[in-house]
Amino acid sequence: MTVLSPMKAAFEGFRVVRREPAAVIVWMLLWLGALSLAAWSVAAGHRVVVSATPTYRSISDIAGRLGTFAAGFMALFLLVWATTTVATFRAVLRPHERRWFFLRLGADEFRVAVMTVAAFVLVLVFGGVPAYLLYILVNPIMRAVPRFTRDIEQVGAFATVCLDIWLGVRLSLLAVETFAERRFHLTAYWPVTQGRFWYLFLCYVICFVLFFLLSFIVFVLGEVVFQIAGAGVGPGDLVRRTSVLGLAGLLAVLTASFFTASSTLFCACQAHAFRAIVGSGKAGVAPA
Repeated sequence: MTVLSPMKAAFEGFRVVRREPAAVIVWMLLWLGALSLAAWSVAAGHRVVVSATPTYRSISDIAGRLGTFAAGFMALFLLVWATTTVATFRAVLRPHERRWFFLRLGADEFRVAVMTVAAFVLVLVFGGVPAYLLYILVNPIMRAVPRFTRDIEQVGAFATVCLDIWLGVRLSLLAVETFAERRFHLTAYWPVTQGRFWYLFLCYVICFVLFFLLSFIVFVLGEVVFQIAGAGVGPGDLVRRTSVLGLAGLLAVLTASFFTASSTLFCACQAHAFRAIVGSGKAGVAPA
């Protein structure tokens, strides 16, 4: 077992970028292709307007713009997500498998895709269960002392968030454990994080700080792109089209880079944490 250092785990993604820059660029190009295809489909059926105000307010809005191709693009994004996620796991845990920039399309990717869909469905179905159970437990107290209802609700909301965070952290190594084991090892998911909650929690806190810094940088760059594109839109149709295409291209590259950096940051952190917890005894897991 290696030393459990949250800082080392959180910065594992940067080490992957430094060690395998070509692979990370290829992962970014995959995201760029998927996002560009979706953007072109939206633009083909709708008038493109240069605006600094986003027109998409929810996932359903985006799905509506994609029309009948929404399901197909969701599958495409899931495929890109699974392949780049497993590629990041592979770069950390099996660095010798660098052929094709760590990208494959096989059983590992299929299992991670299944775990991703299953986790998403479980969150939708059972996400409100802790809050509902807590409400049932404290409802008699709120009826007995109604003047403290608001205080009880605030405490209950805080307790629910804490419980959700605890469950999320305890189950956060599902995907990387599945990848390392090369199978769905249902009995191993919960024990592997036992006694490691605070280590993993600190790992993710540091990752989220880095993520918010990255998001801020992307937001500022996006605003600059919008301002430049907006200033470049003139009365001529050619100038307008050129400005819109330039804006779309820059935003696509920026968005793909953000997706790749975020995914690499969190997935590399999970892979490093898994290796630190179980050591290199697992089949195929390289030593730190």
